[in-house]
Amino acid sequence: MILSQQIAILASFCLGFSAFASEGPTAVMPENHFDFLNEYCLDCHDAITEEGNVNLEDLSFNLSTLATAELWQKVLNVLNSGEMPPEDETQPEAQSKTDFLDDLSHQMVTARNILNDSGGVITMRRLNRREYENTIWELLGVSIEAEELPKDASTGSFDTVGSALFFSSDQFEQYLNIAKRALNAALTTPSRLKPTRVLKESEIATNKTIQNRYNKLLDAKIRGEQWKESGKSPSEFGFIDAARVKFETGLYNRDGIGYSHYLSLPQTKTGTVFYVTWNGAITDTITLPKEAPPGKYIIRARVGGFEEAPMRRRFLEIGTVESGARSGELAILDYRKVTGTYEEPQIVEFPITITPSSSRKIGVRERQHNNRDAARFVFRNARQRDEPLEPPALWIDWLEWEGPIQNEKLTQFQTLVFDRGPSAIENDEDAKDILRRFSEKAFRTQEPTDSFLDKLMSLYRDKRQAGANFKTALVDPLAVILASPAFLYLNEPKPGEEKRELNDLELAVRLSYFLWSAPPDDELYQVAKAGKLKNSMALEHQTNRMLSDSKAWHFVSGFTSQWLHMDRLNFFQFNYELYPEFDDSAKDAARNEIYHTIQTLFDENLSIKHLLKSDFVVINDLLAEYYDIQGVKGRHFRKVSLPDSSPRGGLLGTAAVLAMGSDGERSSPVERGAWVMRKLLNDPPPPAPANVPQLSRLSEKRLSARELQIVHMEEPQCAQCHQKIDPIGYGLENFDAAGKWRSMERIIATKKNEEDSWAPIDPSGTLPDKTPFNDFFELRDRIAEKGDSFALGLTESLIEYGLGRPYGFTDYDLAQEILSEAKSSEYQSRTFIHALVQSEQFQQK
Repeated sequence: MILSQQIAILASFCLGFSAFASEGPTAVMPENHFDFLNEYCLDCHDAITEEGNVNLEDLSFNLSTLATAELWQKVLNVLNSGEMPPEDETQPEAQSKTDFLDDLSHQMVTARNILNDSGGVITMRRLNRREYENTIWELLGVSIEAEELPKDASTGSFDTVGSALFFSSDQFEQYLNIAKRALNAALTTPSRLKPTRVLKESEIATNKTIQNRYNKLLDAKIRGEQWKESGKSPSEFGFIDAARVKFETGLYNRDGIGYSHYLSLPQTKTGTVFYVTWNGAITDTITLPKEAPPGKYIIRARVGGFEEAPMRRRFLEIGTVESGARSGELAILDYRKVTGTYEEPQIVEFPITITPSSSRKIGVRERQHNNRDAARFVFRNARQRDEPLEPPALWIDWLEWEGPIQNEKLTQFQTLVFDRGPSAIENDEDAKDILRRFSEKAFRTQEPTDSFLDKLMSLYRDKRQAGANFKTALVDPLAVILASPAFLYLNEPKPGEEKRELNDLELAVRLSYFLWSAPPDDELYQVAKAGKLKNSMALEHQTNRMLSDSKAWHFVSGFTSQWLHMDRLNFFQFNYELYPEFDDSAKDAARNEIYHTIQTLFDENLSIKHLLKSDFVVINDLLAEYYDIQGVKGRHFRKVSLPDSSPRGGLLGTAAVLAMGSDGERSSPVERGAWVMRKLLNDPPPPAPANVPQLSRLSEKRLSARELQIVHMEEPQCAQCHQKIDPIGYGLENFDAAGKWRSMERIIATKKNEEDSWAPIDPSGTLPDKTPFNDFFELRDRIAEKGDSFALGLTESLIEYGLGRPYGFTDYDLAQEILSEAKSSEYQSRTFIHALVQSEQFQQK
């Protein structure tokens, strides 16, 4: 059947959603309080000034909408905290302020109750990319890459928020194509395939390449010398003109000396030495054949390090060689520290996943910045020291791949589809049974209708009549199942459906996509189908079990990366000259430090206060080298105790957070201070006003970070916010742009003939509430005292992520309930999850 007919089948199953609304009494602020606003607020927050983008002049006293209620909530918050009116403005009399706050507090309670029936809508949503990939893996045992799927639209919120997950009917074709590729991989890979092992001696290809390069350069050098002595035309010696002679003989002087040196080394007779050249880093590659099925593989390398090399360079990186990559560049997948030597090498292993669309060319190299220009920088420095090449750090003997490794998920799918017992005879009845059972598993909470199955069978019969065998004929109808709304969408509100409690099966699905970003497993399904999941003790048990499962990593990494806005870590490349150690592997380790720290909090049910200040870090060997912490061996992350004097421990001391507060060149007190206000103090600064002067206008001035911000604050439109933001950032200035501790700030020269200068760091400052601190350690202590604010921010984010809708005014009571429970346990991490899962809101649709 043609594609349009397949899409027509899908269109007949499109789902809808509705919002719910109800009427009720209104919440209204007494009009006599307008005089209070006029006297103490409107000078700065009227329609003309709008300081902080807040306009109270047009604020309705009828709290009938969420937008109005949320703005009144902000007024209540700043008055209660004493933040407004500012200290240098006229303050209201105590009784007047008390009356205003009393009326406003009561009206806010009424407004929340009224708006609760129209707010808090959970929109039906599709699976986001992470969930789609995980769900395909759970169903088929095939890893896919979902880049070609619709983007998870960013609204400044989470990728679980339904209103941001846009979808159009013409995108069904994309889902069909991905599903067909995944199914073909699943159906053509033998479930008990014996792994293949292929070993490649490293020196053969490398020496051939370098010898060929050297021969060409040497030949040009010889011809150039012959031309100079001949008095003849350059063309008779194979050159266009004299300029070309100079250029090609210059290449020998630049590169040929290094190649000659490389080929003369005894280590290159038995392996590859990982030098860098003008052409980029030397890599050793191995390619999996096209017929090797997608799946899990192991790459092994026999490697050793040179004892004189610094420890930070004794890491082996692995990655894929992508189309368009320059020589020596890899899409980094992983890394390992090399403890073996050239005399006594070691064998290191890398587990990798090959998807239907991923590159099959795998490369390894010495750890470094993933940029050929960075390799050239190192090479040039060596040549300027009159050395043929930079002294090497690693040598490799051989490279091997093995796979595919046994895949239990794939076996389960093939069992579901094909192991149907001795009565299976591959007829229409058998095909329909397969499609029915697979639909039931894929649809999670729905049963396939007879008409849907009939249409799938029509697709199957068309394929059979066209000559396809039983297995091949099933691919298209199975793909339709994986592109149908019942699979792609989480079954939330339906048209005309009032708010109601989730049934056990619906609760199981919501819980599993909350904590695993994947469908329920067999145990969770069994508890739900037995009607026991809604029992609070059973639900608590399942929640704990799921948090302890390895699949909880999907929640930890997915939630944390968005909560802390860790995508900023990928916004720019770090200057390889200034920060040679902060390469892609270091960046990956820094990111994973955050994830593993939070995973540890959940694993051990520790307090979230450890994220503000802690006596331990969760790191691996690479980060231990980076932080100068001794005694940490191995790629895995683990808890490491810290002395009291350590600046590490807590989010503020992590390389990832500090690097996000930079531009890859120098630290930014503004970015760091704003991040602290948003994520740790739960007091986000307003967005920058329009036409704000950019700091780039001061790029020619040799100023320290503090001096730069002081000049910037001379602009009136900048001062109001920066006087709160920047002092926090000053307290973090003892960390450079890549998160390493420093006592002096390096100020880069702006002109060629100038040298860099160094400025002393003044880390003193104040928090937005005027609490002073003298250095980083005091800043960390003062922020750690704000645990209640931090916990509130975390709670609001968990509600938004877990319920799939933006946190709003009507969620205030839920947040307070969660906070109350969490505070009673000293903010133990799992308490937040249990309180949300056990709430009425989580168990409603």
